[in-house]
Amino acid sequence: MNTINKSKTVYYSQRMGAISIAGLLFVLPFTEINTIKEVLFITAILSFLSIKLLNRDNVRAASPSNRPLNIFIALSFVWGFIALSNAIDPGYSLNELIFKMSRQYILYFLSFYIVSELSSDTGYVKKLLLPIVFATIIMSVYACFQFLQSPVFLQNRVTGFTGAFYRLAVFLILSIPVVTVLAFAARVWLKRALLLILPFSAGALVFTSVRAAWIALFIEASILVFILFRKHRKSFILGLTALSLIFTFLAYNSKYKDLVVHGTERPRLEAFELSLDIISKYPLTGIGYGKKTFSKYYPDVDKVSHSHNIFVNTAVELGITGLIIFISMLVIVAKDFIKAIGRETVIDRKLILSGIFTSIAGFLTLNLFDYMYHGWPGQMFWMLIGIGYALMRSSSEA
Repeated sequence: MNTINKSKTVYYSQRMGAISIAGLLFVLPFTEINTIKEVLFITAILSFLSIKLLNRDNVRAASPSNRPLNIFIALSFVWGFIALSNAIDPGYSLNELIFKMSRQYILYFLSFYIVSELSSDTGYVKKLLLPIVFATIIMSVYACFQFLQSPVFLQNRVTGFTGAFYRLAVFLILSIPVVTVLAFAARVWLKRALLLILPFSAGALVFTSVRAAWIALFIEASILVFILFRKHRKSFILGLTALSLIFTFLAYNSKYKDLVVHGTERPRLEAFELSLDIISKYPLTGIGYGKKTFSKYYPDVDKVSHSHNIFVNTAVELGITGLIIFISMLVIVAKDFIKAIGRETVIDRKLILSGIFTSIAGFLTLNLFDYMYHGWPGQMFWMLIGIGYALMRSSSEA
């Protein structure tokens, strides 16, 4: 293959890879379109392999900033297989490792490498994130329409096109900060259009009646104000805290008390205690990777199928060792993003990094009270991290 044809093939492979990443960011939260997701996933892999084979000298290696994270990702994957030794259902856990954990990390690497080839052009990265905006518009407007069909809190918990109210909540927590920063990075007319989305998104999030998501949204708003509006952050945080406390007090002392107290607290506390019992019996390896290992261990517990906390569940699945590896990954990510945001001088890049970091923080906050990590939420979570690291690399090379 001559040099010109080779360059064209690499160029088109890069574009196909970027289109695949953008397409996945759009379709991941939608239910019942798994075939499209598989096609995009395979296309992204083939695009990367094509770039690597045809452009060996120029394909970027892992940057120094994300090399420690890559090491812990490898450790996490290896430890998942070691933990099979005590798995309650080795076949199930092996399947979860191969088809869920691996896909999260593969999408992280694909997002990093493919976007690294394009991230010198911040405008291109903004376009890459626009599918999240489109998905947010569709989900939010449809969710609000769902609620208007029966405007009763708790009884009508909207789902959008995700298939479940808690899935819609986790998607909005991941997407709202991205929409917000893209609005501030856009031209005036587009900024106004994007900001108009946010009331619908906030409304849809409220209509899910997922209290953990409300807390996560409060944390996200506080982080964005802290980063982007330093002059007003104290007033904003104090005002938002006061409003939240007033809302909680009034709701608790009114007919809307169920907005604050759903009645699900006791089963969750029971699940937490049962999870601690598993950890005490299998402190090193846990009982095998996979969200359903808890219910396989306790088949007679009906009200909850897992402990509603991402860290407790990680310890249940992979033991204290797996939990330490997972926490180490999160510490590295947080440290790298905070440093990158602080030193970034290009405003658009700073905005995007801030939005991704805020999405990460909101996602983890929600998962302190629930466990929406396996499957597409974890995939989107790691894709955003990969895109963030690609931006960090382009910033260090600028």
